[in-house]
Amino acid sequence: MTEPTPGKVVELVIGLDENYCFMNFVDPRRPRRLFLDLTERCELVFTLSDQLINAGWSFQRRPIEIHRDFGVNFSSYVWVPYSIDGGDPAPRSRFKIIYEDQRMGEYTYSLLMMDSRGQKIDLDPDIENGAGRIP
Repeated sequence: MTEPTPGKVVELVIGLDENYCFMNFVDPRRPRRLFLDLTERCELVFTLSDQLINAGWSFQRRPIEIHRDFGVNFSSYVWVPYSIDGGDPAPRSRFKIIYEDQRMGEYTYSLLMMDSRGQKIDLDPDIENGAGRIP
């Protein structure tokens, strides 16, 4: 990759609220719905919440799929080391991809997770760029 790493970083901390809805827990006191700001080239960092990691969750071997992108807007994922409060590393709990902002459109991405029993959980939200969906 010849392009420098983008300056903008969009963080998503995937967790469950009290109604068992997947939310972004970047600010644990104010969870928000999963929304990606794709108004410019950026690095997307996906992390499982400490709550899910402590419950034995992880991302699957392949943590994300972007449907109908064909490698134009999104790079391949890269695992990023993560641990809770400096403890042992939590395997497959954080990864990042780069959004290139090369083609407008609406995409569905699948976050591929696994619970403590090995059951596969797929989360399939839509993302839209270009038209600027209001959160």
